[in-house]
Amino acid sequence: MNSFKKNKISANNKLGSNFRLFIRFFIFLGLLVISLSSFKPEITDYKKNGFPDVKDTIFVYDTVVYYDTTFVYDTLYIPSDTNFKTEFNDSLLKLSGKLRYGEIVMQDSDFLLIKKFKRNKKKRLNVFSLDFLFSPLYSFQTFNSGLIYKSVTEINKKAVNASMGSNIGLNLNFHHKNHNFTSGINITNFRIDFSNLSVLYQIDTVLKMHLDSKIEMQIDSVALINIDTLIATGDTVYYYFKDTTYNTLLDTSYIYEADTTESFYNERAKNSYTFFEIPLLYSHSFYTPNFNFSPEIGIITSFFVNSKGKIVSLTDLFQTNSLENEPKFAAVNLSIYAGIKFNYYITDRFDFVTSAYVRRNINSIYKDYPLISRFNSFGINFGFRYKFLF
Repeated sequence: MNSFKKNKISANNKLGSNFRLFIRFFIFLGLLVISLSSFKPEITDYKKNGFPDVKDTIFVYDTVVYYDTTFVYDTLYIPSDTNFKTEFNDSLLKLSGKLRYGEIVMQDSDFLLIKKFKRNKKKRLNVFSLDFLFSPLYSFQTFNSGLIYKSVTEINKKAVNASMGSNIGLNLNFHHKNHNFTSGINITNFRIDFSNLSVLYQIDTVLKMHLDSKIEMQIDSVALINIDTLIATGDTVYYYFKDTTYNTLLDTSYIYEADTTESFYNERAKNSYTFFEIPLLYSHSFYTPNFNFSPEIGIITSFFVNSKGKIVSLTDLFQTNSLENEPKFAAVNLSIYAGIKFNYYITDRFDFVTSAYVRRNINSIYKDYPLISRFNSFGINFGFRYKFLF
């Protein structure tokens, strides 16, 4: 019994000793934490002591940026002379009035929508443009006249043949909507092949003898008295007897005479007619995404510059006259013009231009001349157009 009590008391003493030890540990730990929190370590200036700068700061980035923005581009082409007005009910912006260049930015809750409105430079109207053109020109020459010179007309028609000339021009265009007005300066050279059967007269002198015969008549008269009449009547009667003599004389002379030789040959020439011209044309344009085409008509005023070549003579069908001397040319000539032009877009300012056309003189190219002559021509223009954009 006593031994049980002793064991029980020793166990209780041991438990109390452990509890006190545990309490003391926590008290020591608390004092240590308090002392450490109140402790301020001495700051050492490493730079002054020659030690390198030490950085032990760690930056941690844990932000993730996610872009979920959608861009939609929609391009519209709007003529510059149109009062364009549009509204977007689901947008924050509205556009109205006359539009040249602009950009509308709209945004809703889901995505950003950008719409670009660009003026259609391929269809821009109310602008000027400059064309530089070159054209091979194929020409026919026609002749007409009254009955008196009909044979000369027919010979001239057979003598001339169509040939290739040229035209070079610088034209200024004014565009209003789909209407185009054109004028400028051109140099046109009409060429015609001339070929005619002509005669070359070669004159030689020959010495020839000429005999001139002359007859001279000499008459001698003798008077005789009739004796019988004198005795019977006492009247004197004379009888006359004539003696006629004929003398033939020959006169010889030498005279130089012309001996003409005719040589036929084919006379050829390249007839050339040069004119300074001012066109006045109208055209209507039809536009496509890559090019436009324009039917055009008008009148061309031509001013005569010079000419060279041959024309059949009015007096001798086997002879020719020089175009520089005969005939005289009209100072001003008018021609009608019709064609179709194609413009292919290269850049905003440059187009490639080509056109096919025909033209015909209204009045005769000659002045105060019995023959009436005109040119019928057709050609193809090639060149470039420069557009003045405003």
